[in-house]
Amino acid sequence: MKDPTVSNKIEYKGDTYRDDRMYVMNLSQGSSEKNNEKVSMWILVTYRNTIQLPSTRVNNFESYEESINYIKEVESSVPLISNLEKPLQIPNDVDPWEYWCNWLKEKGLFSTITGYQHVPYWVDKRGYRVMNNYQNVIEVPEEELNIKKCD
Repeated sequence: MKDPTVSNKIEYKGDTYRDDRMYVMNLSQGSSEKNNEKVSMWILVTYRNTIQLPSTRVNNFESYEESINYIKEVESSVPLISNLEKPLQIPNDVDPWEYWCNWLKEKGLFSTITGYQHVPYWVDKRGYRVMNNYQNVIEVPEEELNIKKCD
């Protein structure tokens, strides 16, 4: 990874991105609770790769292997600012995952599966840390949220 004192920040469409990737993901071990039943799982959270790291999506997986297979399928398809919001162009005659990992290494970045997680700079001045958090997800039925809908 790049020296944390070297900035990868990119100003783009009114936002400050942490690097060329428009989205990044964090994988955590955790549990989900629904109807008072708790189930262990792996939780993959996708974030917009801006300074604030707002979450945009959550995927749950029953096993670590299932989550890794999913990450290897989708991570290399993340839109890149430098490629007009299209994914990295990967030649047909190479392994896409290997090509992606080499691209990340060249840029001083890391994959979701490395064990590092993206965090806000106020959590760690480098913007990442070693995966060490356990997440709990509680699923609440929509009718219990008391959300007023537009009619």
